[in-house]
Amino acid sequence: MIHPTKDALKTPPGALLEGLIVPIPKSVCTPVAYAEAIGDAYVSSSKRNYRKSGGHYITPVAVARFMADSFPLSGPHARVLDPGSGTGILSAATCEAASNRDSIKSLHVDAYETDPLLARFTSLTLAYSRDWLARRDVELTYDVRNRDFVLEYAPELKTASDANRYDVNDGFRAEYDLVISNPPYFKIGKNDPRAVAWASVVHGQPNIYALFMAISAELLAPFGELVYIVPRSFASGPYFRRFRETFFRRVAPKSVHLFESRKDVFKDQSVLQENIVITARRRTEDKTPGELQVLVSHSKGAHDLAERRRLLVDFDSVMDPASENRELSIPLCEEDVKLVQILRTWPNRLHTLGLKISTGPVVPFRATQFLSHAPAGGSLAPLLWMHHVRPMRTTWPSTAKEKPQWINAGPQSAKLLLEDETYVLLRRFSAKEEKRRLVSAPLIRGSLGSDMVGLENHLNFVRGDSRELDEELAYGLSALFNSTFLDRYFRISNGNTQVSATELRALPLPPERDIRSIGAAVKAQPRLGTELRELDALVAGILEISPELCTGLESVVE
Repeated sequence: MIHPTKDALKTPPGALLEGLIVPIPKSVCTPVAYAEAIGDAYVSSSKRNYRKSGGHYITPVAVARFMADSFPLSGPHARVLDPGSGTGILSAATCEAASNRDSIKSLHVDAYETDPLLARFTSLTLAYSRDWLARRDVELTYDVRNRDFVLEYAPELKTASDANRYDVNDGFRAEYDLVISNPPYFKIGKNDPRAVAWASVVHGQPNIYALFMAISAELLAPFGELVYIVPRSFASGPYFRRFRETFFRRVAPKSVHLFESRKDVFKDQSVLQENIVITARRRTEDKTPGELQVLVSHSKGAHDLAERRRLLVDFDSVMDPASENRELSIPLCEEDVKLVQILRTWPNRLHTLGLKISTGPVVPFRATQFLSHAPAGGSLAPLLWMHHVRPMRTTWPSTAKEKPQWINAGPQSAKLLLEDETYVLLRRFSAKEEKRRLVSAPLIRGSLGSDMVGLENHLNFVRGDSRELDEELAYGLSALFNSTFLDRYFRISNGNTQVSATELRALPLPPERDIRSIGAAVKAQPRLGTELRELDALVAGILEISPELCTGLESVVE
């Protein structure tokens, strides 16, 4: 495929559209190059806050072509849906891909875009693509709809005009061979008409991109496929559970590509998300999910897509058939696959051990009147922040002076304090690029010399529920949380930099006797707790996990 650069465009003087100079293409310019030039003009001339409010993030050229090439096009005719089309670069990439398939003789594209200016840009891109394909003996027809895609297909808002595409028994008629989309990304209120219309697939305050995905899955024809670039956040957690149930009931993952960097995909667009490209096929009755395989790949960003690393795994490796949560795991190497298989055999969760996990109750900006930088009179208790928690050790007070390290222990602040007990502390946040996502330390009763303790809101803490959390169990759990095994499993199953209590509740844990054996060993040899490689060796030996597996995982983490 020929990929001319923007040098193939006549930039000045161009055509004036809504105050923007739109480049005029030469005949050798590809549709993607033309759409890219329009996108550059749009980004340079529009305000970032305006684009952010509409959830507009222009798809990079390399990603657009990767997405368009990620599914097969067969002919002689194909119907394509591009919801949230922006400048039409994904439609343009699809047209380029179609030109390389000898079987394709005609293509129809339906594009949705709520922004009137972007809808006109999509029309320009598709008009150029039509002429470009015509010279290659492929007919393109298209319909650009300046309407809200989500409301367009809201079940209770259907009208008589929908009769040609809606069946009262089966819902909207599945008619698209492929759906390709970089949907808008922003949260909508629970009373938003779009959230109300699709209440069956949302929970709490939903993100608009999940509604795009759910509707697209419903619109796929038999053997149809969709490809989306979206944040990974939908893949786990309670807020997207209803969506996952709906989405994965209709489609099965075919491939998943993970961008490891949160910054390198949408450069200069203020996007800090762990993004994936997911390709999924309409479920058919001839194959059960257990018979399918999924291609998993990863790259740092868009610039090294050509060098992406690939792994073909069984369907069960990305979606646990025994789980009701339909969470999407992303193993990146053979060691990841083995780790998932091992941890799925572990019998416990925190609640089965008689423990519970909560989030620190002290929200600093709401409790400023109770916080103090120095123990100067009055009844004060230690206040612990994230920086006080390091692998296997709680260090308080710290030398950091910018955070208050004391909290008033009087009656007015009583609801913010915890009794001096034995806890397991975990940081709630980490940078995506940090080596460890899980950082944990035991806090032993009496170690701070206070009857009460305050825990800041960026910490999670494990405590006894139906039983007491004793020292041995606390050390054992902390060692497990700090191990490469559990940290890597968390990364495989979760793309968030926030370590929420909900996800920690779901983490599998080994038999209690093994946790206690780990805790006893760490207590007897405190140095092991701070040497993570030695800690991994200890955990692997007690749990009878191959040391070579840990070595393979470390190479991925590092």
